[in-house]
Amino acid sequence: MEPPRISLSKLGPVLVLGVLILTACGNGNKDAMVRGPAPPVEPVAPVVMLGGGILTSIHDGQAGSPRVKVDWEVDGAKISISYGRPSLKGRIVGESVEPLEGRIWRLGADEATLFTTDRDLMMGAAHVPAGKYTLWTIADGDVTELIINYETGQWGTGYDESRNLGRAPMVLGTLDTPAEQLVLNINDGDLRVEWGAMVASVPILVH
Repeated sequence: MEPPRISLSKLGPVLVLGVLILTACGNGNKDAMVRGPAPPVEPVAPVVMLGGGILTSIHDGQAGSPRVKVDWEVDGAKISISYGRPSLKGRIVGESVEPLEGRIWRLGADEATLFTTDRDLMMGAAHVPAGKYTLWTIADGDVTELIINYETGQWGTGYDESRNLGRAPMVLGTLDTPAEQLVLNINDGDLRVEWGAMVASVPILVH
């Protein structure tokens, strides 16, 4: 008995469908070859924090004190401080390293410390409009004051008293763990200076 014959006319639609599927697969492979492998996903750099804010390194200082910029958000205000971070290296605050009695200190190393706010503030009793300023301190007996100055961009020895916006007394205390490297900290409504065993703070209020 002969096997049943299959009519080519009946196979026509099946053959056409097969050709279409093979063509589509071939084009897909060709497109994949043209595109090549997917690019590698770049790892996200971790956020580095310092003094309660986000740290950005700027450059190394002349004597090795790194220059940094730290950004905070305080009650809707964007505040940043750019300063040089000296290390004690065996020196004693108030004796062999600033702040020294009766002398203006740049509140850091190298260039003057730059303070920026996009909202009006009160720093202690000093009203500070939104803008850019330099920060300094002076210790006189039992009183240490924060100085806010209009001049910016100068070296840290270029203090001009005539450009002062205002002064604010700071509250002094002692750290349980001394800070080997200077840290400026904004936390719980205060600007804090941590240096050696010393901590000095002034309240910040956003208008």
